[in-house]
Amino acid sequence: FFANLSHEIKTPINIIYSCFQLLEISKSQGENALWKAYCKYDGTIKQNCFRLLRLVNNLVDITKIDSGFMNLNFGNYEIISLVEDITLSIIPYVEAKNINVLFDTYVEELIIKCDPESIERVILNLLSNSIKYTEHSGRIKVNINVSEKNVVLTFEDNGIGIPIDMKDKVFERFLRLDNSFKRLNEGSGIGLSIVKSMVEAHDGFIFVSSELERGSIFDIVLPNVLVDNMPMKIYEFDEANTELELSDIYN
Repeated sequence: FFANLSHEIKTPINIIYSCFQLLEISKSQGENALWKAYCKYDGTIKQNCFRLLRLVNNLVDITKIDSGFMNLNFGNYEIISLVEDITLSIIPYVEAKNINVLFDTYVEELIIKCDPESIERVILNLLSNSIKYTEHSGRIKVNINVSEKNVVLTFEDNGIGIPIDMKDKVFERFLRLDNSFKRLNEGSGIGLSIVKSMVEAHDGFIFVSSELERGSIFDIVLPNVLVDNMPMKIYEFDEANTELELSDIYN
């Protein structure tokens, strides 16, 4: 736990401190030099602050899950537009890799019982993984299928896939396909375990199918039910949450 945690905390702190040192050097060279340096490094500082905040949020969630105090705020929300808005918000993060993002469903509108904030985090976590492990000019597809009893959210990519001996372990904490400190993709290895807990808190379940070098498919199955005697609520999706949850992705 501490080996993983210390690395994940130290990396963004070191980056932020390095930027601060460069700003200090530029300050001694005058206001113009300082302004140019700030414009160069402000995005890096912000992104790594988000990385730290995201890590803290995940650790708080793990504590709540373990202690049984993860209380979700359920209501009746329109799930189709929620998933679509979140999916489309990742487009700026895939442009550098020229990844094609597709959203597809035959249902125009559907209101179900859910906690939109946790659904948002679940979706962004899965999309973040797809972006990290999908090569240039790849494809990410999100699909929604609805039956009388269930709503199935499918997240498919044609990325590197998951080794067969790892597929049953991907929802374990601190598990990563590449656990070395020289790995190409950042991440604490706790996101999918939180995803699984949040889905199960909706009385749903998640499962994965994958083939090495062919891609992965994550299916989330949620009950197609409503909260009794509660009107539909509106959830305003904030794209700043995408920036926070995808802070491990660098252009």
